[in-house]
Amino acid sequence: MKTIMTTRQHKEIERRAGKLAGQTIVFPLAAVVALWISGCYDGQVLVTRARSAALDTRLAEIDLGSFHTSLPRDPESGLITELGLHIFGNVPHYRVAAINRQIGIEEYRLRHEIIAAVRATSNGELAEPSLKSLRARIELIVNGILEEAPVEAIGFYEVTIRQK
Repeated sequence: MKTIMTTRQHKEIERRAGKLAGQTIVFPLAAVVALWISGCYDGQVLVTRARSAALDTRLAEIDLGSFHTSLPRDPESGLITELGLHIFGNVPHYRVAAINRQIGIEEYRLRHEIIAAVRATSNGELAEPSLKSLRARIELIVNGILEEAPVEAIGFYEVTIRQK
């Protein structure tokens, strides 16, 4: 016996088939979107970022002074390089007052050592965009003079390099 479908039954079957076909596309697509939104992440990187943000909020900048000096004449070109630096150090907030007192006491020694370190800078070090090696040298000097090595990083408010 042959089954004869009515138009209504036929449309109902097509509607259900279309719905299922749409669901087979929608569910995998929804799963991909859910994974994309949740994202892949590295937990260690997130912890490092949080620690660095916390560290930045508990640090203060201490002005270590402005320094203007000239480097020895370059034997090849005969040019003199003049440097102007305004230096700061990042220190813990709770130690700012004690460090400022200590800088006041050790000011002459600190200035002498920093100027000597700046004058020992090579043209290659000055060519570094971030002046990383100069900053590291100054940080070692400042932490060597101040008690308990309080400076966590050295930065520059202003850097001027001129050749004559």
